[in-house]
Amino acid sequence: MSGTSFDAPRGRDHQGRPGTRRPPALLALVLAAALLLSGCAGDAGDEQAAEPSGAELEDRVPLEQLVPEPDDQPPADDDEPSGEVDEPAGEVDEPAPAPPELPPPPASRALVEAEAASLLAGLLERRDGEQVAVLVVDEHGRELVAHDADVPVLPASTLKIVTAAAALVTFGPEARFTTRVEATAPVDHDGVVRGDLVLIGTGDPVLATPEYGRWIYPVRPRTPFEDLAEQLAAHGVRRVEGDVVGVVERFDGPPTASGWPDRYFNDFDARFADGLAVDAGVRTIVTYPEPDPEEAAEDGEVAEDGEAAEDGEAAEDGEAAEVDAEDEDEDEREPTGPPIVRIEHTSNPAEHAVAELIRLLDEHDIEVAGEGRVGEPVGASVGRLAAVASPPLREILTFAVQRSDNQVTDAVFRAVGRQRTGTGSFVSGERALLQVIEQLGITTEGLVFADGSGLSRDDRATARMLVELDRAMHASRHATVWTSLMAVMGESGTLRSRLPNSVATGRFVGKTGTLRDVAALSGAVVGDDGRRYHLAVIANANGQARWLSRTFVDELIVLLAADVRGCDVLTASGGDGALGRPPVAVRC
Repeated sequence: MSGTSFDAPRGRDHQGRPGTRRPPALLALVLAAALLLSGCAGDAGDEQAAEPSGAELEDRVPLEQLVPEPDDQPPADDDEPSGEVDEPAGEVDEPAPAPPELPPPPASRALVEAEAASLLAGLLERRDGEQVAVLVVDEHGRELVAHDADVPVLPASTLKIVTAAAALVTFGPEARFTTRVEATAPVDHDGVVRGDLVLIGTGDPVLATPEYGRWIYPVRPRTPFEDLAEQLAAHGVRRVEGDVVGVVERFDGPPTASGWPDRYFNDFDARFADGLAVDAGVRTIVTYPEPDPEEAAEDGEVAEDGEAAEDGEAAEDGEAAEVDAEDEDEDEREPTGPPIVRIEHTSNPAEHAVAELIRLLDEHDIEVAGEGRVGEPVGASVGRLAAVASPPLREILTFAVQRSDNQVTDAVFRAVGRQRTGTGSFVSGERALLQVIEQLGITTEGLVFADGSGLSRDDRATARMLVELDRAMHASRHATVWTSLMAVMGESGTLRSRLPNSVATGRFVGKTGTLRDVAALSGAVVGDDGRRYHLAVIANANGQARWLSRTFVDELIVLLAADVRGCDVLTASGGDGALGRPPVAVRC
């Protein structure tokens, strides 16, 4: 049986075209047979989820546990059948069980549907060829309004919730990324490592130096990179005879995604990606103003040649005058003003991480005799000397979704690909997300995920996929965590300043998507009694049409929020307003 392998569902046919989903029952049989065979096989197929290696992301959740249950389960029949059952004369198709009967919609539904249809008609009448995909369903999946819901369009940052869902399914909310330092020789009694230090990255998206955490992005979750140097110093390491070698475990492929224009890097919207990166893939440079040499001389400081500067002249070469070491250590002098902080791209994040570790080692009085490099160490590892774990995945995803962080979601996207296919890359990230969507029973036809952030011009998603994914996650064991990841209308994240102090405040949880030609939003309007409306609106439009799409979304959410709150929706009349009708009016 050695060498037996199987292809897990990928959502594309053998020619790379979008495929249709397999029936769930057939999929289960194929997976069960393949897993049985793979127990005797020497090597698993390349699509089989790899076991965690170093990343210690052990809190994974089986996909079967995320498939939502029907809204109303029929009562179980506990009575065992009695008597004999006649064998059928031939093959007879068993009748399909009747779907569970849904409760009737509330009395207000007809008015809500009519008002939603009026809003949509106003938008469509005023567009000028722009593409608008709209879908609104209730908690039972019943449609209220739809337009081009199955047409693939540019999703912008609404794609981040697809990445977040795949990460929760694959790893679990409490999983953590681990970055570690190993050595090719033991630490001797003198604190010397007579070999290489090996820095091993496993895809942590928030590994960062203290400088980045303090000066660049203080509210961003941070895995403290400096802890590695502190642990090595506590281990008694004082000198490394060899090199500091960066190793990236099971990540490959280009550091950029297809469909990223150069302008994304000019604006720092996109970063070069790797499985070992610090400071979100940028170099943090902090400098302090130098003391004014004339003021230093006038204050009686000593010039560079040891003699006092005369007549207020500057020290030699125009540099700041030095302070006598007996009076004040240069490193302990107070800065003369606030620091100057800037960032710049690093095209090789792993090399940058190695250089930063060497700097931190020097700050902890650990000397490195060799050099920093990325590649293979000289000799095998003899053990781990230090390790640092990231914050829980739920905390990382909450930040990434609410703040719409591109670098974090692209790193998580590649990590999900690594876990599910064995290798982390932008290509494997797409395969992994399609697996999750397909196994949740959602069609993958027409979907393209060139990255995990939604930046790529090649990305494509449908309003129906976003709505069905949101429904599936609300019905899963991760429902509470899923809701907590989202921005809240009028309260938090990218929705903090949208519709504040309105009937929709605190009622909508979801994700925005914005590019220069995209205005999108996906999520759920939630009532106190469990009623929900799931919706996705994706407008690929510029200028006035883009603004009209945002107006439509706001009006729609006000309408739905008023309904779940039990407020009266006042029927619109007249032709005033951006959508050719008055704005939605409610009375609570």
